[in-house]
Amino acid sequence: MRYLTFILVGLWLGCPACITQKIDTTPYQQTAYYQKSKEQITAFQPTALTGSDTVRVGWAKVNITPAKPVPMAGYGKRRGKKFEQVHDSVWVRAFVFKTGTQKVAWVTADLLIMPMRVTARVQELLGSKGYFLKNLFFTATHTHYSIGGWGKKPAGRIMAGKYSNQIVDNLAQSIARAILKAEQTAVPAAMAYQQMAAPEYVNNRLIGEKGGVDSLIRVLYFRKRTGEKALLCTYAAHPTSVASNDLRLSAEYPGALVKLLEQRLQLNMAAFGAGAVGSHGPQAAGAEYEKVNNLATGLATKIENRLNQTTLSYAFNLQSAFFPISLSKPQWRYKDDRRFRPWLFYTVFGKYPAGLSMLQVGPVQFIGTPCDFSGELLPAITAAHADKKIIVTSFNGSYIGYVTPQKYYKLKKYETRDMNFFGPYTGTFLTEMINLIIQKFN
Repeated sequence: MRYLTFILVGLWLGCPACITQKIDTTPYQQTAYYQKSKEQITAFQPTALTGSDTVRVGWAKVNITPAKPVPMAGYGKRRGKKFEQVHDSVWVRAFVFKTGTQKVAWVTADLLIMPMRVTARVQELLGSKGYFLKNLFFTATHTHYSIGGWGKKPAGRIMAGKYSNQIVDNLAQSIARAILKAEQTAVPAAMAYQQMAAPEYVNNRLIGEKGGVDSLIRVLYFRKRTGEKALLCTYAAHPTSVASNDLRLSAEYPGALVKLLEQRLQLNMAAFGAGAVGSHGPQAAGAEYEKVNNLATGLATKIENRLNQTTLSYAFNLQSAFFPISLSKPQWRYKDDRRFRPWLFYTVFGKYPAGLSMLQVGPVQFIGTPCDFSGELLPAITAAHADKKIIVTSFNGSYIGYVTPQKYYKLKKYETRDMNFFGPYTGTFLTEMINLIIQKFN
């Protein structure tokens, strides 16, 4: 880091143009990356559904709490410090859906994101078992108090501490075990989708009350013929109720929520995936872990009340896909009309492939995004598909920064300035691509 800083300071003083250039404001519809991404989605042909095989469902969880302190991920100001205590355990949770010869895994972990190197390692471990990006749907709880050590580049080291091959491999091995264990338990299961408003537990941290929020808890509930029960849920509030200098390992409110749900509803497993968390913060009475518990309790109560009214049915439709997306050159800004050159962005953050994930189970369609996707973008998706049950999640195994509405691009805020990596149109572009994908599937 010191060596890189020395080089950058020298370039800045001697040749500013070597590291900066103007922002590119070319409308995205006129770009090659837009045309390529659109053509790939348009050309995709979903698998024709045959037969009437009932969707089988299995689930499993694996404890990933380290036996000794490791770096924490979530806040750059921690400077990669290791956790000092374990407040509560952290887990990987997986569902596997099967029908005929087709299978798809839905995976979440109590991590800040689903790290790119972990995603790649999971594919190496499970390729021989028939799992690839097209049938691996990743997300994360987005807790800011869990395991780091998975980012090699400078930005990754700042946010997640010193890189460790062992940490990456341990996380990937745990994910692989959870998936294979879940697959072994897959049997016919009835399911039900529910959504419920919880506006009192989320706020717009970008512009406050003037901005919109995605206030819905979205739940997919399962009951096997054997009587075992599970659910997965999503919500848009950031798990950031605890101080950034707290060095206790924790799954934060998502962990407290699933624990409550398992107890109250007598579930064999509950899982949480981060929804459209971009620009969305948590709100509840109290501070620190009192706030965490109040938030988890409030959400659990809403879910419990609604599930008591739920009618389950068997599903016969299972589909999945992964759509690579092309992006503009990086537009990481340092002033309103200037950006750092792409080579510098890649040096600091790395260069990784990105895409959009799709999983359809019965009438419910999941869309996985490679970012902190803003809940303010959801109305343009849900309104276009009012007859469908859509769940959008963040952190699908790659990461392209915060993706917020175009109208906020000039705000001098962390989400819209420091963490907007690909320019003013990224939110509009991704929303259009998501709508195209949804239209592809019944």
